[in-house]
Amino acid sequence: MQKGKDTPNSTTIPSLGNFFISMLSKESFIQLFPLHKPQRNDINGLIVIMITAGEGHLKINNKDYPIHPGTLISLLPFHLIENHYLSDNFACKYLSYSFDFMVDFPFVLKSGTSEKIGNKPYLSLTNAEFNHLDEFFVFISHQAARLDHPSREEITKALLFSFIAELSFIYSRQAVLVGTNRQKQIVDDFFRLLHQHHKQERSPSFYADKLCMTSKYLSSILKQTTDCSLYQWITNFSLQEAKVLLRSSDMSIIQISEELNYPNSSFFARFFKKHTGMTPLQFRNNKQVHETSEE
Repeated sequence: MQKGKDTPNSTTIPSLGNFFISMLSKESFIQLFPLHKPQRNDINGLIVIMITAGEGHLKINNKDYPIHPGTLISLLPFHLIENHYLSDNFACKYLSYSFDFMVDFPFVLKSGTSEKIGNKPYLSLTNAEFNHLDEFFVFISHQAARLDHPSREEITKALLFSFIAELSFIYSRQAVLVGTNRQKQIVDDFFRLLHQHHKQERSPSFYADKLCMTSKYLSSILKQTTDCSLYQWITNFSLQEAKVLLRSSDMSIIQISEELNYPNSSFFARFFKKHTGMTPLQFRNNKQVHETSEE
């Protein structure tokens, strides 16, 4: 992870897992997003970019956007970004985190907010909106740099939760227009269904039937648009919900398997280990061991 400050240069500080925060210059931004090379948000999490100086031109999901001071870019895992131009004085504040990093905060990014971000990743903020986000950004950077603080990670996560809450408030006031592109509409409708039903439904045919198409066709659209198949998205959402319950609740493994509509706890344990390399109990105990070591 890197520490953000008031100049485009960055100072590296030790990582806090799947979390990154930094002030980026033109050169640093191009390292992350090379010119004229489309790429997906490759983390299973959220990327937030706040433009502080200069100008530029980005494409997000093949739509052109001019960027300038006050621009906010929010990228979910299925977003495609292409860097076309940056002025020499370009600078931005960059923050990213994986959903796993904030697994102790189950409602950090609510489904309604993620739907709006999915439809409208580009915003031109008012001065007040930008300043509110920037205050949190600066405070997160400073606290994350306190290497001698025994609760550095916990404080950083709490402040990040506040940052995302402010971001959610900004998006709550945005009117999102429905796109006319057929594939985009299918993807949007799929994620809306997935947010609503992922706790109870893991059958690809359930989502395909709701969208009046075959599982194969829906999966091909998702693969083409997001680089992940229908099964991968369903699995990712189910695993994320399981991790949240394992780390933020006192529910037993049996109760969690019932909550998420698995046939039984043994099936749930095998499924979880297959995709994470740990049993549910090992995942929960691993967190407890980490907390004990921090005391």
